[in-house]
Amino acid sequence: MIEITQEQIDRVHSALSNIAGAPEKVFYRVINRTLATIRTHSGRNIRQSYRIKQRDITDNQNMTLKQAGVRNLVGEIKFAGSVIPLIKFNVTPTVPQRKMVSAAVYKNSGKEELVHAFVANLGKYGVGVFQRQTEERDSSKQLYGPATGHMMQNEDVLNKVDATANETIDKRIDHEIKAILSGYGVKEKS
Repeated sequence: MIEITQEQIDRVHSALSNIAGAPEKVFYRVINRTLATIRTHSGRNIRQSYRIKQRDITDNQNMTLKQAGVRNLVGEIKFAGSVIPLIKFNVTPTVPQRKMVSAAVYKNSGKEELVHAFVANLGKYGVGVFQRQTEERDSSKQLYGPATGHMMQNEDVLNKVDATANETIDKRIDHEIKAILSGYGVKEKS
């Protein structure tokens, strides 16, 4: 959870207390810009910890964004999605072959051999990493890595998101205060 600190709140109120509705405008604009920044940087933060391409993150994520408003100064971003096939991570070989399969999901770890796994194109599933459950031919199941929501919960990813969000909040508060003091976004009283 990312919050605006009491120090930041006090700074906005001391600069804009004489302009009606100005602090609320600053806060909702800051919250919405921070959410947009988190959305933009989420894939980059995931890729710094996991061996996956941006396209594969985007294809398998479901992101919900609820923006703040002047009357409701709470914003929210949720990451969800289905688990991502293991073949989308760093796997060798990537095409059907009779070789030992090895895979790495995290950037800071080496590849591990998957003893009973194989890469195959099993029709409706496409090319993937599969593992037999029994001796029977049709008993294979596909192997998966984590979902986008799980990757976003990784401690390293969360720390990077927090740092990005806090930096954005600091910059945007100063920017919005200057904008309102210069007359942008403030209606003149008649």
